[in-house]
Amino acid sequence: MDHQYSIINQCLQLLKQSDLPTIKKLRVEIQLIQMKRLLLNDRLTNDMVTGACGEDVFEGLLNQMRRICGEGSQGDALTDLMERIGGMLTELGGEHAHH
Repeated sequence: MDHQYSIINQCLQLLKQSDLPTIKKLRVEIQLIQMKRLLLNDRLTNDMVTGACGEDVFEGLLNQMRRICGEGSQGDALTDLMERIGGMLTELGGEHAHH
């Protein structure tokens, strides 16, 4: 769990340093902060943390963030990232993930 939490912190750091448009940065940042909050939720089971949102899933997210923030890729790449985070939020939080 700590590993996933630190990966989200790394993602947030990458986001801060990127030159993505501010509104897109904020949207992704909000999603990442929601994920941090869900990770701190006591009701998370080990299955949720190791299965659909295991460390490898978070590593993949971090790599995707690195690509987007490093290359400044826009459009589809950012949409894919937000959809991926949205899916992870749904896995972690179930009904809490929807705004």
